[in-house]
Formats: sequence, C-alpha cells, structure tokens
Amino acid sequence: ESRNNENVDEYPQPVSEKSKMFIVCREIFFVFAILFTAYATILNTQSKTKRGSPAVPFFHNENIKDFYQGDLKQLMLDISEVDFAFVMFYAPWDADSQDIKSEFIEASEFYSHLVYFAAVNCWEPGSECRAAFKDAVYHFPQLVAYVGPHKAIEFKGPQTADHIIKFIHSILHPIQRVNSVTDLWRLRYLHDAVLVGHLKFLGNKPGKGFQMLYQTSLLLASRDHERHTAIAVFTHTKTNALLGVTNTPTFVLYLWNKRIVYNGQLKTDSLVNWVLSRTQKGLSELNSNTLLPNMKGGAVMVMFTPRHPLSSVIPYYHMIRRIAMNFNVCNNSTSFFEEDFFSYVLQYGKFYKTGYEQDIISSELLLREKCTKRSKTNRQVSGISYNSCSIISPRVWDNMTCSNSMHVCPNLKIMLSEERYGEVSKIWKQDKRSTEYVIALAEEERCSILKRIPLPLMPKPSFNLTNLPSSCKINSSFSFIALDSDQYSHLANGLGIQLKKIKHRTAVAIFDDEEVLKLDTAEVTELSVSNLLKRYFAGERNRSLRSKKDSVYLHSNSKQLLYDSHSVSIIELDTNTFLSVALNKTMNVAVLYHSPYCSFCLGVSNLFLSLAHLLRNINNLLLVRLDGELNDLPWQYTVHSYPSIIFFPAKRKSESRIFPQTSPLTFYTLSNFILSNLQVYERISVLLALCSRWGDDPLASEEGERCLQNVRTNSLEGISDTLREYRRILLRLKHSSSHVTKADLNVRLRLLFRYLEYLKTAHLQLALVKSLQLTVIFLEQLKNKLFIM
Repeated sequence: ESRNNENVDEYPQPVSEKSKMFIVCREIFFVFAILFTAYATILNTQSKTKRGSPAVPFFHNENIKDFYQGDLKQLMLDISEVDFAFVMFYAPWDADSQDIKSEFIEASEFYSHLVYFAAVNCWEPGSECRAAFKDAVYHFPQLVAYVGPHKAIEFKGPQTADHIIKFIHSILHPIQRVNSVTDLWRLRYLHDAVLVGHLKFLGNKPGKGFQMLYQTSLLLASRDHERHTAIAVFTHTKTNALLGVTNTPTFVLYLWNKRIVYNGQLKTDSLVNWVLSRTQKGLSELNSNTLLPNMKGGAVMVMFTPRHPLSSVIPYYHMIRRIAMNFNVCNNSTSFFEEDFFSYVLQYGKFYKTGYEQDIISSELLLREKCTKRSKTNRQVSGISYNSCSIISPRVWDNMTCSNSMHVCPNLKIMLSEERYGEVSKIWKQDKRSTEYVIALAEEERCSILKRIPLPLMPKPSFNLTNLPSSCKINSSFSFIALDSDQYSHLANGLGIQLKKIKHRTAVAIFDDEEVLKLDTAEVTELSVSNLLKRYFAGERNRSLRSKKDSVYLHSNSKQLLYDSHSVSIIELDTNTFLSVALNKTMNVAVLYHSPYCSFCLGVSNLFLSLAHLLRNINNLLLVRLDGELNDLPWQYTVHSYPSIIFFPAKRKSESRIFPQTSPLTFYTLSNFILSNLQVYERISVLLALCSRWGDDPLASEEGERCLQNVRTNSLEGISDTLREYRRILLRLKHSSSHVTKADLNVRLRLLFRYLEYLKTAHLQLALVKSLQLTVIFLEQLKNKLFIM
C-alpha cells in the first residue's frame, strides 16, 4: 500500500478551472497594460497646439493688393516693376492695424494713380514675410515706402490719412528747385530750415551731388515727413556766385537766423547726421517738433493751434515765428545777407501790405476757384465722353484722347462753350510724356490736396508792435514751440485749456518751473501774445489755477444720486470751492487728496467713506475729497504725494495738520488723528459716533459696552481738565490789574463755563444711552444752543 501511495504522488495533479482563468486574465491584463502604455506614449509625442484657421483677406479694396498669406517674393517682384510703392505690414488681430485700415484705404484712393499700394500679413506663422522680416518688423502696423526695390523709407508719423498723404508727397517730390534769392527767402519763410544744394549739371547727368541730395531728402522724410526742413537745389551759376558759392557741389543749411556750409565728406549718411544735429541744436529757440527737451533748459512759450499736415501756410504758426524772431534777433548777430532776410520777414509790411502769408493764402484761394471750375468741366466732359464715344470704342479715354479724334464727338462743341471746348480739346490731344501733361497732372494733384485742406484760420491783425522783450537783455533761456491742437489736445486738456471752447482752437501758455502762465484773452493775436511775453519778463507771473471744470477727463466719477437719512456722501471739491469749504471758520474739515492714477487711493477712499458714515450726524465735522491731478491749489495747500489727508480745525485754521506719511493709514490711526485735532468738548459726540461701529445699541455687544465706558472716562478727564483751566483763569483774573486783560479773561471764563455745562450734561446723558446715534444728535443740538458755531 505504501508503494502504491508513492506511485500516486509521482503523477502531476490536474489544474483547476479557477487557476486557468486567473492565468488567462493575468496575461490579458498584461497585454492591455502594454497597449495602454504605447497609446499614452503616442499621445504625449503629439503636439498640444494646432494650427489656427487659414488666413483671410484683410483689405477688400481694388487699390490695395493684399498678401494676406504673407507672400513676400511676389510683393518684391511687384515693387521692382513700379517706381513708387507703399506697403503696410500688418497683423489681422492687432488693434492698431484695424484702426489704421480705413486711413490706409483713404490714402490709397488719393495716390492710386501714382503709387502701388500693398499690404502684407507679416504675422502669419510659416509665411515668407515672417521668416524674412522677423527682426525687422517688430511692431504692427509698420508702413514703408519703396523707391524702387532697394530703397525703403519707414513712415514714423501720426497714422492718419492726411499725414500718410503728406509723407508720400514728400517722397514723390523730395527736392524743390529755386531759381533766385527771392525764391530762397520765400522757402525759408515757409519752413523752419532749408537745406540747399548748389549744383552744376552737365547735360542730363545730375552728378554725384544731386544723387547725394536726393538720398538725403528721402532719409530725412522718415523723421520729418511734414518737411519742417525743406530740401532745395540751385542750378544757376550766376545765382550761386551771388550767394558767395564758387565750388560745386556745395551744401548750405539755412536756419532761421544763420547759414551753415557743410564741410564734411560727400557721403549721404554724413550729410544726414550733420543736418539732424544742426537743426536740433539750431532750432532750440523756435521748434515745432519737441517739447520736453526745451522745458528742461528754461521757460517755454507753447502755442496750441491746428496744424494740418498738407497746409503750406499756417497763419498762427507764422505769427509766433515772427514774435520769436523779434525776440531772439540782436543788432550785431548776423551778416549783411541775413539782415536782409530779417528785413524781408520781420518787416513784411514794406513788401506786402497784408502780410506775406496773406499773399500766399490769396493765391491759394484763386487756385481753389480754378480747381472748382476744372472739376465742373471734367464732370461735363466725362458725361459727354460716355454718351458720345462709348459706341466707338470700349476704352474711350485711351491715352487721354477720345479715340484720338474730335470728329467722333460731334455733340461736344454744342454742349460746351468755345473756351471750354478749346481747353478740353487741348487736354485730349496731350501725350502722357509731354510737358503739358506733366504740368496738368501736377495741377490736378495740387487741386486734390487743396480739397483736403480746410480754409486757413486767420488771426486778427495787430499793428504798432514796439518795445518787445529781447533775448539779448535777459539772463535766461526762453524757447518758442508750436504744437498741433489735434495731436496734443490731451496736453492742453491737462493744463486746463479746453481748445474746443476757444476761438480757432488756438491758445498760448508759458511754462516755467512747474508754473503755467496762460493767455487770458478770448482771442489769440500778435498783440496779446506780445503782451503776455512782456508781462512774463516784467515779473507779472500770477499763477493760473487749473480746475476740474476746465478739463474733460474720462476718469471723473462724480454722479448725481438720491440720498436718504441713512446715506452719506463725500463732497468732491475743486479749485473754485476748496478755499470756501476748507477755511470755513465754523467747521472742522478733513480733506482727502487723491489721484485717479493712485491705486492705494481707492482703499483709503473706502475707509474715508466708512468713517464719514459713522460721523454723519456731527454737525461741525466735514469729510471731503479733492482730485489733486485735476485741480491746482495755492502752494501752501498743495501736497506732493497721494493719498494725503489734511485736517483744518474750526476757529484754528492756522493749526492745520497733515496725517503723518510714516504712519499706517487705518481706521484706528485715522480716527485718532481726527480726535487729536478736536477740542475737548467736541470729542464726546465724535467718540460716541465711533462706538456705533459695533451697533447702535452699545449694550448689545461687549465691544460696544467697552467703547461706551471709554467715552465716559474721556468725559471725566475732559471735565477735570476744563475745571483746572477754569481755576487757572480765576487766579489770573484775581491778580490782574489791566482792564483789557480782565475783559479778555472774563470772556474766556464764560466760554469755559459753557464747556463745563456741556460736559456735565453730556456725562449725565452717557448713563442713559440706549441709541448711540440718537444721543449724538441730542448732544449736537445741545452744542448748538450753548455755542455760537
């Protein structure tokens, strides 16, 4: 049997069904674990970002070719086939790009016949533009003019249609030709400075000097698209000799009071840098571009006036130029030639009875009339050509002719007068390359520009201007600056000058070490500006205080609300109401100085409002606010940081106190600051009002009961101090021999007696307190009976 048992143990036991299932499940789980790990690995290797929606056209205008997918090769190919191109590099999501979109379209409609306009989406990921101009186009939008495929000039001016048109105009007409000294003088009158190239042409070859002047003009257009510095060329040998120029090429920079000859290398970069350095330094007394650098050097007279970029004459600007010239010219500071120029500019009455700018304006008015007549004629001709010539050829106006023949338009002579018929026939017969056509095209461009320019604003003429101040007689620097009323309206608004309410939106002010002297007349004239200058140098520098009502600000938060008995409001003071409220002898006034640019002021204003709500029943305590950014105050009431709190105690305004800047501004510290500046008898009702912070019933909470006990303690201390003062006055009265002193002491004794009467009644009332605010009202009424507030 034992042998049989041993044989049985040698054979393997059969596996159970449960064990088989466990093994299979384990293998299946292992396979699923491998598959899940592989799937997770694949998911992690894939990018978590996806490409955005495909680009769509940004411009839908026939004058602008939009490369909305960022194609750069085709753009450069198109630019190489035209003379002038103007390109906008944009990003479709950019707010500035969206804002300038309409301005760019308007400029393209104006110059589409002369300039190729294009727009490139340089933000599109993976585009040619983004790959090539990643570092060059670092902001959007970026406007660039191309003169051929290799010369690019970036536009850096205000992004409006008129400024863009002026920039393109300065690129198309970079150099002006002057034929005489009189032409040069007129050019100097219209511009702050003039760079003149005295050149000699050999046939049709302009030479290196002209190319250098041309490149200089294009580079200066990027920084000075309004052409404050004009670029001109002299080609007459006799005129060069008259001006003392013997060698060519010679470059001369004419500033407002002197001429400077360029002696550097004949390289474009050197000439550009020389012009920029000389104009920035030489125009410090009369500049129309900068403000802050001049303010650091001394006083500055600033004129705000509309300056349309396309206007050739701005009367108000030329007016302040004349004043600046009179102020800065000295008798022995110029040569004979320059003195002759000053006589031309300063004494313009000898040459033009109504002023030089008036003569130019009159000529422009005549040109406007001619342009109006021309536009009417063109409209009539356009209608006739459509009706009479459209049958003959689909391209009626081919090469500016009506099928190159007048015989096919038999009705034209009947519908037009003989004069207009001859004029129109001459235009039709012109060749696009002819001189007549080029002149007509230039006149058409001038007419189009005049349509965009508003009529000039003329100041009232002034006569007999004598005894003007002179820079030679003062020992300080003084500058004159003219700023555009539209571009710098925010600056005028900050000074309290509402340009919209002033005639011609023109105002004048003088800056001097944080002080502003404004012209207080209703109209800016040469006489009023000269008188303002005289007053300044005569020492009449009455500081004009700027008020919130004089400016328009979006951060003004004053609202008209309806208040009930449980509501409280904090009065918002301004320059006009500050002194009457803060210096009211019967009122204790706490003034919070705040600023819209101060983030901490908001929290302090809420704290101030909470305190005002608790003290709403205190009759002779007023909590008010003042916006220190919008309102100017006399120096003794001006603070230098925000927020600041000044307490003006009643009957003791000379003892005003400012909240310590080193102390934390909390409810506890602010309450103690107000209590410390009140008299003893005034503190009781204020302390009771502050106890209502824990509820109107002081016995309802432990904090309220403890606060009421503190008020009683302060009341006893007040009575003790007042009695001590009363006995001291009695002792002085007993030993005093002067009748005047006795009378003053008797008045003081009667006042102290009223204080004691009030403190005694208040202390007795504190034992019966059930409502803190009702008790405060009772004490305030008692105070009004006992004291003449």
